[in-house]
Amino acid sequence: MPQLYSWLMPLSDSYDGFLIDLDGVVWLGHDPIEGSAEALTALARVGKPVVFVTNSPRITPAEQARILQEHGIDACEDQVVTAGQTLIEITRNEVGDGARIYAIGTSGFKEQLKTAGFELLSPERWQEAAAVLVTGHPRFDYEELKAASMAARAGAFLATIGRDPTMPMPDGLWPGTGSIVAAVETASGREAVVAGKPERPIFELGLAVLGLPADSRVAMVGDRLDTDVGGAQRAGIDGILMAGNDSVPPGPKITPDHEISNLLDLVT
Repeated sequence: MPQLYSWLMPLSDSYDGFLIDLDGVVWLGHDPIEGSAEALTALARVGKPVVFVTNSPRITPAEQARILQEHGIDACEDQVVTAGQTLIEITRNEVGDGARIYAIGTSGFKEQLKTAGFELLSPERWQEAAAVLVTGHPRFDYEELKAASMAARAGAFLATIGRDPTMPMPDGLWPGTGSIVAAVETASGREAVVAGKPERPIFELGLAVLGLPADSRVAMVGDRLDTDVGGAQRAGIDGILMAGNDSVPPGPKITPDHEISNLLDLVT
């Protein structure tokens, strides 16, 4: 069973540093969750380094850091690791620099692809795509589904940031990237490569940015059992579940190393 430390000592004393999810842990739709700023300030005060690891590439790491700063959290761009970064590297390794890409996602995500040197295609040019990259965005439509699935069916490399079916927002759970990926996979008959949590590359990148010695005690704090906790444990670090996401992933049972109600539970 997850261990409870609230009456013994701060849970943070058990670790040298933390990887921390953003959506559902630090904020909901960029609205800060109560106590998150105070907890992160307290971690910094006692010398516990933090790297924010998120499957969301809707905006750049620099923009995410700016929002954290607006909420009173001392964070810089280099402390934010997104699945967009690992997706770009995986795609570059698969299809090469400057490849033609059909991408589903926000304008911010597409700008990151352009900055990385990829040529982005309109839906009408799906036949030219060397890769199809799928992320969530609120204006996903049939034209995008058609272009992505036809390009993937024709042999384009198919990859995504993750399979989270939902994403936590202030008014409840919204459809997440996983819902869109499922539609593309169903229509194309192909299975997407996953670049973000729960796969190892994003955890390895987060640990590299954290910069602690290999034998350091590190934990991932997240609100999902499958992507955050399960992925962390498979990557060789502890997984701490922040309660509140009621979804239960299919497959083998995942048991978090610890459970907390909010980030303040790490330091009190």
